[in-house]
Amino acid sequence: MSKFYEAQGIGLPWGEKQCFTAESIDAPLVGCACCGIRNMDTTESRRSYKEVDLSNDNVQLMLKLKDGDDNIETGTDGEVNGEGNDDEVRLGGLGWTLQRHRLAMKIKPLSIPCNEHGDTKEVETWRLKSVWPAKKPEDLVADKDKLPDYMFDEEGIPVYYHLHPELVDEKVVPGEKNRYYATICSDCEKVIESGGTPELPYPRRSVAAGVDFGDANRIGLEPLTERERQMISKNRHYLLVIKIESNTADGRVRERGQSAVKGCGIYFNHDSPHVVSDLLSQESLNGDVTLQFVGPEGEYDALAAKVMGSANVEGRAWVIHQWLAVLQEVNEHYIHDDALPEFNEVKAKVKAANEALVKDAGHIDDKNVLRETEIAKDDARHIRTHGGETEDEDDKDGKPGGTVVDIPLRCSFITSATKNRLGTDEDRAFLESAKQALGVDDDQQAFAKAMSRREEIPLNEYDNGDMILAKACPDLFMFGYAYHSSRPTLNKYETQHLLMQYTASAGSNRHLLCQLFESNRRHSVISNMHAKVSSDPKAFDQFANEFASVEFQAKLQAAIKNPNGSDAKYVLNKLTPLLTFAGKKSAFGALERNQSAGEILALGRHLGGSSSFLTFGIDDINHPNAIRFALRSMSNHDFPAVNSKASQNELKTGIRLSDKGEGTIRIPQGYTKRLKLMNDNPVGAAMAFKQVVHDVMSILFGIKPSNYSGDNNRTTKTEFKNSDEIGISGTPWAFFGKNEVTHSGSLHFHVVGWGGLPPKLLEDAADIPELCEEISSVLDSQFTAKLDRHFHIQDLVKKSIPTIKGQKSLRDAAKAKLKSTEAPDSPNQDTLDVREDTSGINCSNLEDVNTNGSDNDSDVHMEDVSQPASEPQTQDTQTLANSVQDTSNSSRDNSNETESTDKRSDTASLHTSPTKGKFSTLCLKLLLLELLLTFILYSE
Repeated sequence: MSKFYEAQGIGLPWGEKQCFTAESIDAPLVGCACCGIRNMDTTESRRSYKEVDLSNDNVQLMLKLKDGDDNIETGTDGEVNGEGNDDEVRLGGLGWTLQRHRLAMKIKPLSIPCNEHGDTKEVETWRLKSVWPAKKPEDLVADKDKLPDYMFDEEGIPVYYHLHPELVDEKVVPGEKNRYYATICSDCEKVIESGGTPELPYPRRSVAAGVDFGDANRIGLEPLTERERQMISKNRHYLLVIKIESNTADGRVRERGQSAVKGCGIYFNHDSPHVVSDLLSQESLNGDVTLQFVGPEGEYDALAAKVMGSANVEGRAWVIHQWLAVLQEVNEHYIHDDALPEFNEVKAKVKAANEALVKDAGHIDDKNVLRETEIAKDDARHIRTHGGETEDEDDKDGKPGGTVVDIPLRCSFITSATKNRLGTDEDRAFLESAKQALGVDDDQQAFAKAMSRREEIPLNEYDNGDMILAKACPDLFMFGYAYHSSRPTLNKYETQHLLMQYTASAGSNRHLLCQLFESNRRHSVISNMHAKVSSDPKAFDQFANEFASVEFQAKLQAAIKNPNGSDAKYVLNKLTPLLTFAGKKSAFGALERNQSAGEILALGRHLGGSSSFLTFGIDDINHPNAIRFALRSMSNHDFPAVNSKASQNELKTGIRLSDKGEGTIRIPQGYTKRLKLMNDNPVGAAMAFKQVVHDVMSILFGIKPSNYSGDNNRTTKTEFKNSDEIGISGTPWAFFGKNEVTHSGSLHFHVVGWGGLPPKLLEDAADIPELCEEISSVLDSQFTAKLDRHFHIQDLVKKSIPTIKGQKSLRDAAKAKLKSTEAPDSPNQDTLDVREDTSGINCSNLEDVNTNGSDNDSDVHMEDVSQPASEPQTQDTQTLANSVQDTSNSSRDNSNETESTDKRSDTASLHTSPTKGKFSTLCLKLLLLELLLTFILYSE
């Protein structure tokens, strides 16, 4: 386990790796100042990081901004004049030179709205560029005595570098000039040290190579919601359906971490991407979004009232205005748009669009649909779906009545179904698709009406792939370009570079994630088809001619009418081999799933029956690596880049220990904020899960997964291994695993493993007692059955309910005596009702008792109640329940006797107090606390 946690980048007080650096207990999450990519700096990582002194000659030669020939001047008011034009200074242009950067810093600041009231602030758009130092020349000249000489040219004018300013560190040495170091990844360092080549003059995907997306956080732009991103995008590839449903039952929140209303954004693939010209027209604002309310009849008005004002449903006019104002200054696709109207006019247009969206919203009240939705949400692990009676204190947003205006919104992307509802007639769906592809239809007029309407000159992603990507995500690619590539999709290195940026912006852009997934999915099929055609062109030409022939179309028509006939078999025999080769690796495709079934059956035929089936996942809401991956970095020496002792205590306890103020990343406290973080940035949770799967299989099971490590070693040679290489299930032979996602969005991994004691051995040894005992001892050493502590506590509380009934009967008797002396209008209600719900007692409100942030459990510790799987658990559990119940009865009898004799006046006042409901809850909490302490003492 020590090796596993070290590979995970988690320091352990009892492990060999107690801390990774002097300032971080866990592995540093370091970002490269040259290319911006961020990753865990561990021994298992392929990419390493080091600090490089900026005085290095190679750094000076390669990363310094070059002088330009721009014939541009600026007047005394900062406006651009002279022989140049505005486009030459705009930040979106390529070849960013030293001259252009100096001129950009002289442009007047831009005034943008900063709240719904129209108040404004000024921003300097040149700060969006990744250039260091992020200071104006006059400020640098004023501090010249403290700065090194290489920061100025021969004339004493400051120079600048292609570096992300957040990732450059300053070190102050008393009596000397300041020193500056940049953290550089190993890939960039190799190119810098070599001086570059004609084919590779700069590090790949670095700022110096022209890959600069811009960082909106540098000028304080408000992050966009899915609704607002749809409003400002010029290319819209997907239809967005915002589903709103109630999250309460009997006045209580059903799913913990959610508000009284919960939402889900559902993206549907657009048959023809929408290219928008007039962004602020009502047709454009609401053209690709639909609102759906789900719930029983009569809840429509209540749901609509609750979501009015939510940024996830209604776009904020001031956010739309500030983003469009900045984009018209810096983005090459927005600079020629019409002048942006005044804020009040934009506010009126957005308000009208929001009202129309709610007015035209749909309402689903079909009970069968509601029931199926609830069944689909079932998750045995209860990750992201804990129910709770109360929210965390830090989860309350301070709104009157406890309402949450910005409702949580989890997004999904809907692909085409691989099978129908009953899992049958798949051949019919297959033939229907082929029929539509050929255009064969009895009603040609209806077919023509169903076709998508496109522009006269449609966008070609093979020629404009970079532009299509940038125009769809202007908040991410702020200058209007991504990688300056004409390829239709990003390759795996560009995708990794984009999603692992230190800003964490790409991981929060759902539209981008959907586009990357769909693009890679389509082009994988195209690539496979190209390989198929290239392997045997003559055979494919013969197939294509037959496919387009009148005879084949006739057989296809007959196959549609009779999927079980001879014509259908003929068509399937012709089409299936070709499509199987082309689509066998298409993600979530039917052919990919069929291939998985074939692979696992082949392993079974070769190795026999599997010895183990494992399922595991992570609590990504509270996983420290998932939280760190999901947050952006402001430097390489603060959280989440490093996880210091104080940061680790905050993560464990959920209590904020310090507030460093503005400009730092705050650790999300409370379940709701952490859930929102994982919903907003699913890439962080996926990266942490991927790391766990790789380390579990390679370290604990004993075989590296090829799909994660890049090594094609999913199976190993059958040879003897030493004790250090034997996995948790014995000597590993092979495994086959698949990822799945629950309805709540949490990932888990199913794996079938071959190794250890095979099922055939268990079968052969079943009638030999001596062997059975030996096998039983081996299995007991490998597998144990455990229940989390909160399940034991919940069980004990339910078994102790009769003591509450006894307390109620005593209080009823005391109350009857008091009624004879009290006023006739005294309230007549039980102080403690046995019907008070105890089902909410789970890990949401009975968490680990070690909450003081200490390194060990010496203060309060409770061991897990566990035992080998082959032994029953009922006896110990029943003994424990009886012990706790006896203790509870004894203490309750004593307290009731004292209450009924010595404290009648206090009891009477409590019975007549309007806060008796709170007293009832307090009594129940005291009972739970007593049971918990008894359980702790018993376990120790």
